[in-house]
Amino acid sequence: MKAALKIVAFILVFSGVIALLHFVITALFQNDSGLLLHHGVGQFTFYILFVLNVFLFQTYVNRQSFLSLGIKPYQGWYVTVLKGWIVGVIAFVSYSILMRVFNVVEFRYQPTFERIVTAFFVGFSAFAIASTEEILFRGFFLQTMLKEMPKWLAVVLTGIIFVFFHDLTHIQNFWTEPRQMMLAGGLFSLNILLCMAYLKSKTLFLPIGIHAGLVYAKIFFKKMKMMYAIEPANSYLFGLEGDARRGFLAWIFFLAGILVLNFLITNREKQAASS
Repeated sequence: MKAALKIVAFILVFSGVIALLHFVITALFQNDSGLLLHHGVGQFTFYILFVLNVFLFQTYVNRQSFLSLGIKPYQGWYVTVLKGWIVGVIAFVSYSILMRVFNVVEFRYQPTFERIVTAFFVGFSAFAIASTEEILFRGFFLQTMLKEMPKWLAVVLTGIIFVFFHDLTHIQNFWTEPRQMMLAGGLFSLNILLCMAYLKSKTLFLPIGIHAGLVYAKIFFKKMKMMYAIEPANSYLFGLEGDARRGFLAWIFFLAGILVLNFLITNREKQAASS
């Protein structure tokens, strides 16, 4: 299947570039480049290379424009992103409050001016993170596979890759450690929601908004040091270590979120999808 070969080729080429860059940086600076970590300069470089690789494959392998991945602006596209963002933020905050009610986490609000400013600006990196991941997963991977595969198979394979992406240095932990197995379930459920957001709206703006809202709220809570897990942090229902993605209830909420999508997709999105 050509689609499968394209995905494998993409992963191999990108892995080769990352491995080579990691070797060069480590040799020159005698320090781990951190390219596989989800923070700092390493993450920024990793994401830039990801988008560049998608651009090259989409242009020269799929022979389609980069914007055809679902990011071609239309009138009011930013409203679609904003709607998704608001839903993502509300979902995260509501679930956090629910965890507090059931003594899974506690809130310690100790604001300082520096902390608020840092949280505000750093939180906007959520848009860059969400945009990059949506262009890659619900953009290139999902759409490439949809050309030759049934929708359910394309969504499942995209979800597996999406899960592995979140711990590239210890992929084996997803089937050996309970905390990572729970994380895998949460990420896979989120992937289904985001895939459905794309399939229903036919653009990436809605999944980008939802994804950005969830990440923004998470970063804001983290940088403000507002939420801490209550020991023992072993709630499989709400989330191990106070992480909602590691809880069965959050998986259900992600999947139930599919029902909300129809209320977010108006005539604006439908007209953009048909044009």
